[in-house]
Amino acid sequence: MPAIVLRAALSALAVSAGLLAGLLATSGEGFAQSPPTLQEYPLRDRIFGPGGAVFPDYVTPSEYGTAFLIGGSGTRSALFAAGTADFNCQQTQVPAIRVLSAPPGGQVFIRYGSFTARAIDGGATTLCLGRPARGLIVSFKGKAAPGSQIALRVTYPPRGAWYDHVIPVPPR
Repeated sequence: MPAIVLRAALSALAVSAGLLAGLLATSGEGFAQSPPTLQEYPLRDRIFGPGGAVFPDYVTPSEYGTAFLIGGSGTRSALFAAGTADFNCQQTQVPAIRVLSAPPGGQVFIRYGSFTARAIDGGATTLCLGRPARGLIVSFKGKAAPGSQIALRVTYPPRGAWYDHVIPVPPR
């Protein structure tokens, strides 16, 4: 019985909030813009949706799908980079990068950062090519013999698709 009373009270509160918003919108020129009603902007979206409290800057893309972006400048500070983006070129999830082999005499570093998307490993769109992206950046520090290479395996969430890349290490 108390659950029915609680539901009735919440329904009455929602209706009165909608009426109050309607009254404020028509009460004169003192109010430039009225807040949206719960029917126009539901409570769930106010918290978790676009412009909400949890993800305030995220905009829901009009189409579904992600792109698996790769990049890198070919310098030792950024040999390779990988990230994912949606149709609005917003970062989605960070891929995992595993070093399969590296030249002796140096160390491979993987860090989170920004890069320019130069190509795709796969996915649903190429709209983000040439734009800034965020993800994991691979760099190399140390001495390597001429012609040395780094072999990487990049695994993209959420499906777990993976691609292997062989990256040449530029000479010093």
